[in-house]
Amino acid sequence: MIDLIEKLNYKFNNKYSYLKLLNVEYDKDISQCVITFLYPCTIKEISEESRNEINLFFQEFLSLNGSLKVKFKKSFLDEKLIVNEIVEFFKIYKKGLLPYITLDNIKSENNELNVNIKIFLNQDVLSLVDDYELRTQIKSYLDKYFIADFNIEIIENEETLPDTIEVDDILPIATKTKRYDVNIIKYIAGKEIVPKPEFIEENKHPKESVILAGYLSNLQKKSFIAKKGKKAGTERIFYTFTLRDKGASIDCVYFCGKTHEKDMDNLEDLTFFLCVGDLKIGLNGKLTYYIRKVALASLAEQEIIIKNNLNEPHVHKRVVFPERLQRQAQANLFEEKQIYNDFISKNSIVVFDIETTGLDPENCEITELGAVKIQNGVIIEKFESFAKPKNPIPIEVQELTHITDEMVATAPSIEDVIQDFYDWSKDCIISGYNIVSFDMKFVKKVANNLGLKFNNDIIDTMIVVRQSSLRVGNFKLGTVVKALGLTLNDAHRAYNDAYATAQVLMALNKLK
Repeated sequence: MIDLIEKLNYKFNNKYSYLKLLNVEYDKDISQCVITFLYPCTIKEISEESRNEINLFFQEFLSLNGSLKVKFKKSFLDEKLIVNEIVEFFKIYKKGLLPYITLDNIKSENNELNVNIKIFLNQDVLSLVDDYELRTQIKSYLDKYFIADFNIEIIENEETLPDTIEVDDILPIATKTKRYDVNIIKYIAGKEIVPKPEFIEENKHPKESVILAGYLSNLQKKSFIAKKGKKAGTERIFYTFTLRDKGASIDCVYFCGKTHEKDMDNLEDLTFFLCVGDLKIGLNGKLTYYIRKVALASLAEQEIIIKNNLNEPHVHKRVVFPERLQRQAQANLFEEKQIYNDFISKNSIVVFDIETTGLDPENCEITELGAVKIQNGVIIEKFESFAKPKNPIPIEVQELTHITDEMVATAPSIEDVIQDFYDWSKDCIISGYNIVSFDMKFVKKVANNLGLKFNNDIIDTMIVVRQSSLRVGNFKLGTVVKALGLTLNDAHRAYNDAYATAQVLMALNKLK
């Protein structure tokens, strides 16, 4: 790997020898490379002239096919930050010692760039540790995140080790925090949100400095008049919303500065957020996420190992990226009226359709899956993908659906498509036209082989039509669409049928 610091100092005769490379990130979606450097806390700020000089050097040196951004982060030698990183070291590299490590066991003192760290361990534990090796490993770990001269001491404390340690006491502490990858699109408030976010469902108790990510919903802007402090008598703005990831959701509160208010006001439901904040018991008695830093982000591609019913591993890589649809314009900008009943207005509903190689779910295959998501009475998102069947598509089916073997030749496997569809539709009501008798049988066959269970509530739109007061000669989707004054373009294509079905479902649930 190219030593960027070495190249930089060679060019400028060690002018920037005080810098340390923190990380290099490349976002392929927007073709942007971000290089982040650390600089010592003894330096007040990197001058604009130096920033421009370094940025220009790397643009010329790297010759990237895309944009380059060089960032600078001050290496704050805050005692709490250093101690937390040491605990993180034990979580990752020394799990066996973690039950004996608490924040009280670690002391950190610094004098400018000299940091003295004392770690207190029981004598019995010390007898199992190579003192020199442990100190060297901790120092090496800290050197990645700070600019300082670390002096580390491992000291025997006077506490006696208990005769027995309950397994239940150890496991919750020793378990490594589960995290996942996201791509940062834009910082709204605060910078340098690292490391990766945790899963919401893994956080059930108050905790400081937690990084979470998820989809935003129910955003509300509120204000109050400050009664104490320097800003007494002034209006303060804050936002409340729900943050939801794949497994859980949490109520959030964000006290917003004036400079970030515009960005917050422009957010819509289902914006993907990356946040840093504290988990506390809120005024409602529930665990609440009080946010300090906010960034717009997106999920990164993830590989998931799935065991199917034959115990053969299937490596899943995300293949379908739902597309956000243009929000429908409000008819009356000054008055929002509820035009649908609570079923449509207060639920998240996924409406889907599939195209297949035949009618028998035991012997035929899915060639296309299309879907839309309804939220708050608006169709907000589109999910669409071909799937490559193992056998050729019969000629009569090609003529009906206009899906040819050439069109699906490079498509992903149906297993990957179904996994993405499962993740996307989780916690939603699932609907479609005649899905109970047909579509769900195909989907569940693939899902069962992957060990996935669609436990969603299911509403068959055809049954809704049959139970309505609509009078039609037959219950084909095209007939129903026409009777309701709607349109269905290019029938027998999954997304088009799903979109038309969603419109039918919404039309039959309009308020009278």
